[in-house]
Amino acid sequence: MAVLTLGGFVAVIAGATALASKSFATDPIMAIVMLGMITILVTDIFLARQLSKLISASLSSPKPPKVKQPPAAATPAQLLQPQPAQLQGAPSVTENTTRLFEPAYREPATTNDPAIAKKLEH
Repeated sequence: MAVLTLGGFVAVIAGATALASKSFATDPIMAIVMLGMITILVTDIFLARQLSKLISASLSSPKPPKVKQPPAAATPAQLLQPQPAQLQGAPSVTENTTRLFEPAYREPATTNDPAIAKKLEH
């Protein structure tokens, strides 16, 4: 943050002295210096605020939980086997889905174009 501040101040002052050597008007140069320093200070304030939030969040966060070992996998003998009476077939996905459909057949359209009529006949 100090490097940003000092580097910004040096850049603003160096630019102002370069402009002062080329022109005689001092008011625009003073405005550039003042606005440049205000910009640097506002940037420093936002950076300090962001860094303080980051540091306080990292210090206040609880320690990450330790990774626990998963329990040993059950052997096939330990798994419960369903009895044949408990097994039931799953219902069909299409069961009771087509009973409300109406017939969708439509008479072929008649046309005066012999090419289309020939295609419709096939």
